[in-house]
Amino acid sequence: MRKETFRRAMKTVQERYDTAQAEAEKRRFEISCKIPEIDTLISALTRTCTSITRAVFSKEENAKHAIERLMQENLSAQQRIKQLLTTNGYPEDYLLPRYTCSRCGDTGYVDGIQCTCLKELMIQYEIESFNAQNQISAVSFSQFDLSYYNGDAHAQMERVFSFCKQYAAQFSQDSVSILMQGGVGLGKTHLSLSIASALMEKGHSVLYLSAPDLFRKLQNEYYGKADAKIDTMDLIRAADLVIIDDLGAELENQFNSMAFYNIVNLRQNIMHPMIINTNLSFKEIEQRYSQRMMSRLLSYRCLKFAGTDIRQIKMRLQYGLSS
Repeated sequence: MRKETFRRAMKTVQERYDTAQAEAEKRRFEISCKIPEIDTLISALTRTCTSITRAVFSKEENAKHAIERLMQENLSAQQRIKQLLTTNGYPEDYLLPRYTCSRCGDTGYVDGIQCTCLKELMIQYEIESFNAQNQISAVSFSQFDLSYYNGDAHAQMERVFSFCKQYAAQFSQDSVSILMQGGVGLGKTHLSLSIASALMEKGHSVLYLSAPDLFRKLQNEYYGKADAKIDTMDLIRAADLVIIDDLGAELENQFNSMAFYNIVNLRQNIMHPMIINTNLSFKEIEQRYSQRMMSRLLSYRCLKFAGTDIRQIKMRLQYGLSS
């Protein structure tokens, strides 16, 4: 996990703490005006706490008895405050800060260990950073142009396009995983990013990774070459949707094959969907990643992309070349 991600998460935690304290202070001022006796009791509590602290460090023989007496006075004052609040129609905890995280009190740590709320924030911000690098928000369904497809390919891509839009509109954690399969330049990346963009607008967390970058990161983390407190597998586990683009473009080796199997297996175990884009055929997937891997992917909804490389079509049009 990068240092800037940690700093951003800690800033959010601190802002939550400051907000909780400020709102509690407003409630205390409100109550001090409406129920003056409570204000008197709070002042007495403050003095009692100071006296207890002094007694703890005192070497006097009767310090123990003094501490017990002061603590009893403290408890009685707290009970009286609660009684006054409820009598006047307020919850008995009305004056206490209302922290976003009850475990750590919006400090980010519990007994010196990072709280889960801090870890969740770091994962959220790291995912956002990944997506910002890939400019997901700049891609949308409205930019997808079916006029580049002809004949049977046009009909097929109309069905694919319709399915992707419906998938984004009805997405949930129960949504099916997708395998987008077809040649280079047919729109797999565009439609998967369009789904991601639509989901992010609705508040879903989406993690987009190209296969070469993904497996490079995993290998660096495995061999201790990455400065990470939370590894990429934590991000893959946390995201609502994971998109792996250009599967098969990574180096072909045993580490990458096992890493890919572990990712697919993890997402299936936690029942969270994935989208995988590849130029590979089913036979090539089985040869490269094993039959066991292929059996996992058979549960995915396969979208077959058809047509001619759109990048080549655009280039010919740009330079006035005939097809």
